[in-house]
Amino acid sequence: MTEALSGFLLAGAGGFLGAGLRYLVGWFSALAGGSCGHIWATFAVNMLGSFCIGWLSPFWISPRHPMRIFVLVGVLGGFTTFSSFSADTLHLLQSGRWGWALAYAVGSVVLGLLAAGGGFALHSYMLK
Repeated sequence: MTEALSGFLLAGAGGFLGAGLRYLVGWFSALAGGSCGHIWATFAVNMLGSFCIGWLSPFWISPRHPMRIFVLVGVLGGFTTFSSFSADTLHLLQSGRWGWALAYAVGSVVLGLLAAGGGFALHSYMLK
């Protein structure tokens, strides 16, 4: 029970930080990008989060490692926003912006995978 509780607290503390950072990215993006700024903030956060997860996850292989729980599950889990991605895509579809919705969805998935792969590649390069 102690291990589960410490993992819960680590993930929660990291999630608090990640969600707060996500909010700030969205807030600044709305200032810069107007009414659709939050959509591109979601895109940027997901790409950055995918890269960071790819780059950092090989440092802590064990799913029980405290830093993995804090950083990957907590901070990056709170920072990345797949549920927001889904809602933003739906918003674009509902507003008749089919082309943007398609570009946003495909771009998020493809670039997210490339970003995660880039993070893994950077990690491998750093180990050499």
